[in-house]
Amino acid sequence: MYEKTEKYEVNIVPNVGYEVRGQWKDDIHDIRTRIVFNYQTYEVVEAEAEGISVPFEICHQGIQAIKELVGIKAGSGFLRTIRQRVMGKNGCMHVGELAEYSITAALNCAVREVPDWADPADWNARWAIWQHVYKDNCIYFSQPEVMKSFRIDIEEVLQKTKENRMK
Repeated sequence: MYEKTEKYEVNIVPNVGYEVRGQWKDDIHDIRTRIVFNYQTYEVVEAEAEGISVPFEICHQGIQAIKELVGIKAGSGFLRTIRQRVMGKNGCMHVGELAEYSITAALNCAVREVPDWADPADWNARWAIWQHVYKDNCIYFSQPEVMKSFRIDIEEVLQKTKENRMK
């Protein structure tokens, strides 16, 4: 039997963007990543990884390949860039997988909460662009009528954001 846990935590970094902390844990691995995405550009501004537990000593070297993501913008070609720079003979497959899903985690956070310092109109415009990432990758967003009419209700998100902060 094999069991693996993969976990992501996203925090808003004031006036910067989104910090995603990832963890890959199984019986021989405990790998943790931290990637910070700039809100304005979705560029990776910080990327680091740590091998708490890895099967081989050389894994510590491969984990450091995550630093190759600094300066790269999430968007078209981002997953290919991760595979080329973070995975492979000089990197770590698990760190690459954590990096791939970190952008998804950041986007999921971005659609749920508007940072205090973000302009609501700008936030809504950014989400309208990012929603196309989901087109043809999700049955809901693949429906033509959804893509034609889908708009985030910014007032509803702002209200939820306010409620979450009061908790």
